[in-house]
Amino acid sequence: MPRNLKIEHLFTIKNYSRDIEINFSYSNMEFLLTEDELPFQRESIKLNAFPGDALVGSRHLLETMSRKAMVPQENIFLSLGTSMANFIIWAALLRRGDEVLIEFPAYEPMFKVPAYLGARIRFFKRDPLDFSLTVAAIAESVSEKTKMIILTDSHNPSGNQISGEVLQYLKTLNQERNITIFIDEVYGKFYRDKSLFVDYPEFIVTASLSKFYGLGSMRIGWAFAPANIIEKARNFSDYLTPEIPFTPLYLAHILLEHPLLAELERRLRQRIKTNRELISAYFDRTDFLSCYIPRNGLLFFPEVKSAVDIKKFYALLYKKYHMVVTEGRYFQMPRHFRISAVGDPETVTKGLLRLEEALKDARV
Repeated sequence: MPRNLKIEHLFTIKNYSRDIEINFSYSNMEFLLTEDELPFQRESIKLNAFPGDALVGSRHLLETMSRKAMVPQENIFLSLGTSMANFIIWAALLRRGDEVLIEFPAYEPMFKVPAYLGARIRFFKRDPLDFSLTVAAIAESVSEKTKMIILTDSHNPSGNQISGEVLQYLKTLNQERNITIFIDEVYGKFYRDKSLFVDYPEFIVTASLSKFYGLGSMRIGWAFAPANIIEKARNFSDYLTPEIPFTPLYLAHILLEHPLLAELERRLRQRIKTNRELISAYFDRTDFLSCYIPRNGLLFFPEVKSAVDIKKFYALLYKKYHMVVTEGRYFQMPRHFRISAVGDPETVTKGLLRLEEALKDARV
C-alpha cells in the first residue's frame, strides 16, 4: 500500500494563495443561470418524505437520469461526484495484485487510487504529438494478467477523444478476454449529448454535473455499468456511508427535468465556442508554446518550448501575475501544463495576456 496518500494536484489547488486572480487550472464551467432563473423554490424539497430511497440515493433523480440519458435504472449508480464513483467502482472490483492498464499521461487519481487499493499499475502511452489513443498502443501492453483498462474521455489533460476504432477494440477485449473497460467521461458532455455507455453497455462509464454544468459544489456523480457491477457498487458504498445526502440529489432531479436546462446548455455551448476561438488564436500567435488543439472542449495541454525556463515561468505566473495553470508534473510531463478555459471570455483574454508576459519574462 502506498504510504504517500496525498493527491499532489488536489492538495495544491486547495492551498492557492488568496491573491490568485485568474485560475486556468479550475475546470468546472460557470453555472450560467441567474438567481431569478433558478428552478429551486422553498417548497422544492420535502425532507423525510421519501422512504426507501437509501439504496439508490434518490428514485426521482434515478428516474430522471434514466429517461434523459437513455440508460436503464438498473445500470445507474448515484454517488458524491465522479471521484467517489470511481473509487467505489475500483474498490468493489479490484483485488490486490490485479493488473491495471492506464493511459499516459494520466490524471493523478486515475493511477494513485487503484495503486492504493493494491492494483499493479502499468502504463501505455498515448501518441505524444496529439495524445490520440491507438489500438496498437493498447495491444502492445495488454497481457494475460490484465484485469482492467482505465481511460478518460475527453482525455484529461489533452482534450483528445477516443476514436470509434479504439472503442470497438476495447469492446472486443471485454467480450473475448473479460477485461473490464473503465472510462471516466466527466468531460464528455463538452462534445457529445449521450454517454458512451448507450452504445457500449459492456463498459463502466462515470461522469457528474461538475465540469460541463458548473455544479461541482453539489457533488452529484454517477456510474453507468452492467447491473451486476451496479449491485456491487451499491453494496460497497455502505462501507462508506449508509446513504448519501438526499437534498443535492433531489435538486439535481429538479434541474435536469426543468425546461431551463436547454437554455443553460445553449449558454454553456456558446461559452465553449467563444473561448475555443480565443485559445486557438492565442496558440497560433505565441512563439513559446506548441499545442495540439482538440476538436472539442476546453482542455488544452501545451508544451513549453526550450527557450523558456519552466520553473521560473511557474514562479512568475504565480507570484508576479497572480495566476495559475495546472502544472505538467501532475501528469508526469513537466514541460507541459494544462489550461482549462472555462471562465468568462474577458477573464480568458486577460489570462492569456498574463500567460504570454510570464513566458516572455522566463526566457532563458
